[in-house]
Amino acid sequence: MSGSQKILTRDFILHFISYFLMATSFYFLLPTLPVYAVNALGASNNQVGYIIGVYALSALLIRPFCGYALDAYGRRLVYLLALAFFTLLMFGYHFASTFTLLLLIRVFHGISWGIITTGGSTIAADLIPESKRGEGIGYFGLAMTLAIALAPYGGDQIMGQNNFFNLFMVASIVAVASLILAFIMKVPVVKTGDTRIQLSKMFDKRVNRISVVMFTGAFPYAAILTFIKIYSDEKNIHQGALFFIFMAIGVAIVRLIVGKIMDKKGPSALVFVGLSVTIIGLFWLSNVDSFWPLMMVGVLVGMGNGIIMPTVQTMALNIVPVERRGAANATFFSAVDLGIGAGSIALGYVAEYFGIASMFFVCGVILLFPLVFYFTSVRKHYGKQVELLQDEQNHD
Repeated sequence: MSGSQKILTRDFILHFISYFLMATSFYFLLPTLPVYAVNALGASNNQVGYIIGVYALSALLIRPFCGYALDAYGRRLVYLLALAFFTLLMFGYHFASTFTLLLLIRVFHGISWGIITTGGSTIAADLIPESKRGEGIGYFGLAMTLAIALAPYGGDQIMGQNNFFNLFMVASIVAVASLILAFIMKVPVVKTGDTRIQLSKMFDKRVNRISVVMFTGAFPYAAILTFIKIYSDEKNIHQGALFFIFMAIGVAIVRLIVGKIMDKKGPSALVFVGLSVTIIGLFWLSNVDSFWPLMMVGVLVGMGNGIIMPTVQTMALNIVPVERRGAANATFFSAVDLGIGAGSIALGYVAEYFGIASMFFVCGVILLFPLVFYFTSVRKHYGKQVELLQDEQNHD
């Protein structure tokens, strides 16, 4: 635990930049790997969803073990090993000469991604003063947000006319830079626990209800990541990859204030506004036919994501003791991965048979579920768990 009440310490800033570079190298490949698969490897369009799906599902499978490992063996060791493996795999894309090999690399990349994102968020929580956790998590989330916004467009520009060698080389170099900064960073030492592997150490059941909100909330996010470029091309909207930049603008607008509201007022109003704004954006997205409406949808969806992600993650961290943060983050991110993995594959079939516009409309309908579920099942449960944890800490 950080003794200072400052959020922007040397190590927090180093961690932020390193995490941003790691995510940038990864998201360079988001709009470009489908192009590589189709143009260089001869893959069919209906295989594209699997490029997103297999990495998300492999990340999901590793999350329970990395949550346990972070709590049992220490954050720094586990995080650095995963980041080194991630960097090595980035060089591996140069050798992905068949679609099967590409999917195999995606599986292993998903494993490293699962460990890094769980570990990175856990380290961030350790670096942030407890009284400013919501605010700090909101700031740290901007690293991923900026990468998701800037890197897909950057990757598209680096690739140009199918220049895949340049694309993979730049992504690899950026990953190396991330690894170097992570080695320089100092991580607070948290007392490690019993190293025996038990299911109860991998997940934290206190976070289960919160995770249901994230699982269903991740479906439309998967659809946007997978299909927005194909959709914009279908609609003859040029520069559709700019959607991600406008999405980041939406996230940035709200991220700087959401954490402070969460710390002072709690999550309920934020969850309501975040999900409602996203639903409106998805219904609008199913009807766009020109550049600026598409970009405005990007801002709306970005605002929704920028409210929901840090709010719900802070909820997960607020109801567990410090030595269980790894397991709490593993539970939280497992739900996100499962939603992205299942969503990208299942919604791919919806897009195939009913069209991409109809699929985005369906996504808006799906989001009505977590909105209702939060207010009927999560809100009271969260309040009760916060009180129980405070009582525990007061008795210690």
